[in-house]
Amino acid sequence: MQQFFNLTITGAVSGAIFSLIACSLVLTYSASGIFNLSYGAIAFLSAFLYFELTAGLHWNRALAGIVVILVFAPALGWVLNRMIFRRLAASSEGPKIMATVGLLVALPALGRWIVERLVQDAHVHVPLGDQVFAIPNLGPRPRITYDLPGKLTLNSDQLIVFAAAGIVALALYVLLRHTRLGLDMRAFVDRPQLAGYRGINGERTLSITWMLATSLAALAGVVGSPVLNSLDPNTYNVVLFVSAAAAVLGGLRSVPRAFLGGLVIGVAQNLVLTYAHFAKGISGFNASVPIVLLLGGLLWMGTGKMRRAGSTSDSTPPADHSIDLPPWRRRLPWAIAGVALLVYLFFVADAFWVGLITRGLALSLVFLSFVIVTGLGGMVSLAQATFVTASALTTGVLISHGWPVLLAMLCGVLSAVVLGVVCAIPALRLNGIALALATLALAFLGDRVLFAWNPYRNGTSGWKVPRLAIGPVDFADDRSMAVLLFVMILGVCLLIRNLQHSPSGRAMVAVRSSEPAAATVGVSPTMTKLKIFAVSAAIAGLGGVMLAMFNQGASSSGTRAETGLLWLATVVLFGIRRPAGAILAGLAVVISPQIWQEISFWGWQGHKSSWFPSILFGLGAVSLAKNPEGMIAVTGLQNAARRAKRRAKRMLPASSGVGSVGSVGSVEASVAPSVAADGVSVAAVVDGAPSAALTSRHLGAGYGELNVVEGIDLKLASGTITALLGANGAGKSTLCAALAGGLAPQAGTVWLDGIDVSTLPAHRRARLGLLLAPESRGIFPTLTVEENLRVWLHERSDVAVVFDRFPILQRRRKIHAGNLSGGEQQLLTLAPLLVQAPRVLIADEPTLGLAPLIVHQILEIMADLRDRGVAVLLVEEKVRSLLDIADVVAFLQLGRVVWSGPAADVDEAELAAAYLGSA
Repeated sequence: MQQFFNLTITGAVSGAIFSLIACSLVLTYSASGIFNLSYGAIAFLSAFLYFELTAGLHWNRALAGIVVILVFAPALGWVLNRMIFRRLAASSEGPKIMATVGLLVALPALGRWIVERLVQDAHVHVPLGDQVFAIPNLGPRPRITYDLPGKLTLNSDQLIVFAAAGIVALALYVLLRHTRLGLDMRAFVDRPQLAGYRGINGERTLSITWMLATSLAALAGVVGSPVLNSLDPNTYNVVLFVSAAAAVLGGLRSVPRAFLGGLVIGVAQNLVLTYAHFAKGISGFNASVPIVLLLGGLLWMGTGKMRRAGSTSDSTPPADHSIDLPPWRRRLPWAIAGVALLVYLFFVADAFWVGLITRGLALSLVFLSFVIVTGLGGMVSLAQATFVTASALTTGVLISHGWPVLLAMLCGVLSAVVLGVVCAIPALRLNGIALALATLALAFLGDRVLFAWNPYRNGTSGWKVPRLAIGPVDFADDRSMAVLLFVMILGVCLLIRNLQHSPSGRAMVAVRSSEPAAATVGVSPTMTKLKIFAVSAAIAGLGGVMLAMFNQGASSSGTRAETGLLWLATVVLFGIRRPAGAILAGLAVVISPQIWQEISFWGWQGHKSSWFPSILFGLGAVSLAKNPEGMIAVTGLQNAARRAKRRAKRMLPASSGVGSVGSVGSVEASVAPSVAADGVSVAAVVDGAPSAALTSRHLGAGYGELNVVEGIDLKLASGTITALLGANGAGKSTLCAALAGGLAPQAGTVWLDGIDVSTLPAHRRARLGLLLAPESRGIFPTLTVEENLRVWLHERSDVAVVFDRFPILQRRRKIHAGNLSGGEQQLLTLAPLLVQAPRVLIADEPTLGLAPLIVHQILEIMADLRDRGVAVLLVEEKVRSLLDIADVVAFLQLGRVVWSGPAADVDEAELAAAYLGSA
């Protein structure tokens, strides 16, 4: 029993570090949809900065801790959010994953590079941090050991980790459950757009969330580094991975459960190591406990319980910016580049550069596998390095047993295909970040269990893999091997091209766009995903065999799981959806560090650092994560723009007699604004009513290039109800969003009490008194009834007034709003407005799907608000229920108002004709 308690205590120490980062992951994922794989890098960077401040600059340890955790980390979180993450908010899951992978690569290298420059260029006397054997701690020095009952012991560093974790858990609970900021954060997480309509500043909330989460990661790095006793970025990346398992156990939504999950994993690792006697002979089994928990958690949650991502990028095919060129002109640059490369290899390059290029071509072959699984299939796989290692080791094992080289190569590729199919199994239930985590879990499982099996890896020495020889042709020479790789790459490119135009390729695109839609036309998502992973793994495996032949050896440490993350960032930089991008990425990985070594920047030597390429590749992947087409597409777009400009110049003399750009502008300016079909704009002002509370002038709105509503002139007077009627698809919800600030207008202006609010976001308009009750119920489902009321009513006394008027809400005050009936949800939406009335209320179909008795209550609330001086815009499809309370009626058809006037003047026959499209 004493051993059990000792294991539990020591495991909980490690678990507390996992818990801190797991809380960071859950906070930012639930708020922004970004699962930040770079938190391990942030924890390392914070620990590294603390080490330099204390061991290098001899700062007071408490002061250094405060600066790192409370100053540096929040500032870093704010900068990352402003510069990167908020721009990715509307992106699909793939760009978000690739951006965080880029940061994971770049941040540790950036920290090391800065210190290296300070030492070598500025001659600052601080340690480089490459060989650290004693990590400075926040507690007493030397460490104090405490004897606990039952012969248990804890040292001061472990106690600090426990204390930090406990304080953070309590502070997060108080923040999220008992503060205004926490309520705003949870409301924003639940329904971001509705939060804006309720006056919550989403930008501010997101910034605070990122600052808080980054501080938690920094705290884990500073207090955990003495326990981990490491300043190796890979150590912190492993900690991140374990923390990801804890976050998954928390459902990626619950901070308390994620915190508890970290503790459970830490304890489970220790207990399994001691008590799982059946696994004593399985190398790496203890370290694989989090992997098993992560995979189990992901598969249990499945697609229905997690956010399901779309794809790596938009599901539309990549734009072809050279479509205006003839086929020969599009292929000519690449043909010239290929010939130039061969000429350079055979007639110019020395042995050193030939070797670099040959290795780069082998990596290009591996990188082409990303084009299949991620570029074409839309699934982010982080297990490509595993396929490379497996194929190389299998080939080495079989060659050592006397197998022919070609047959061993084939078996090596087949072993990669088998692993690819295994990795595809989670893809049958998962997508997006869940699939990426599952493939990374399998990659770590391969590193720690499969590749740690001594008969398979042959210890640390690995296996010898001789160069290929086919009959009289021997590829022992690097030049001949480069030619072989060149031919293989051309073959794979041809395979990808044929695949894109084949029925299988079209099936892949269909599954990527929509699995249910693909299934309805006879495409099997299961078989399609299995094919994608199998083909991708085969290409990666072939590249792995060729890499092993180039190195003339295969080992388990050659390509670790972490290496695959750098590969992904590099391919994204050049273009993950085009074979040419993968080829350039492979060459750049091995050639660019040497090129940087050769280039001189006016005496500056910083580019010669071994960290510099990682910084460039990582930050490049971040900058291009929103454009998965990469540098090739950017260059192609620029070239297309230059060609268009040249064509325009050639055409200008011929079109000079027709008119100039200036004359076109003057014609556009003279066009009269759109009006209603009867020639009268919508003026919702009753005789004797005060001036308009809300006015729109020539308002137009839509989505992208699609105009949904246009030319809307609207005036809502205080103390009136305007009924806006229209059939489905008329543009009612779009108009509501444009008025409330949820959708930026494409034309025209919106005025609130004489103030132009056209450019103000929704939360600013809400604070000025313009409130929208959206069509799909204006409630936050995961907040309780009382918390929903407090989003709008900041005083508890105001909440009590609502409960007095609506006892049914009082009885359900502790129930999550998502569990209420439809009528109760609509009451909850409108009830707080009776206590704190807005200036203008826009209610988008508030009676949709409700029973007649509830509809009557809703209309009574609208009449009550009108009597309090609120300008109400009541949007409905139904006519009969609104004519009795409306002061003004307008009808919207195909984005335009086709009839408007006082309710008393409504001609039901004409209105019916308008509904039927015959007015």
